[in-house]
Amino acid sequence: MKDKKEFMTTIFVQNESDVVAFGATEDKSIGNAIKAFESKGLKAPTVEKIETVQVPQRYTAAEMA
Repeated sequence: MKDKKEFMTTIFVQNESDVVAFGATEDKSIGNAIKAFESKGLKAPTVEKIETVQVPQRYTAAEMA
């Protein structure tokens, strides 16, 4: 059984809602977050920090069988 992984990237923005995106890899998660950030019309100087974490995944009963 292949290990299930998912990554979540959060871009913390000054005076705005944070931008959160997910991806199957760390690179895809960061890319998705940057696309979401740009689609909101936000600018780079407003970024306080960018953080990526691996989200634990659970297996369903069917996957365990």
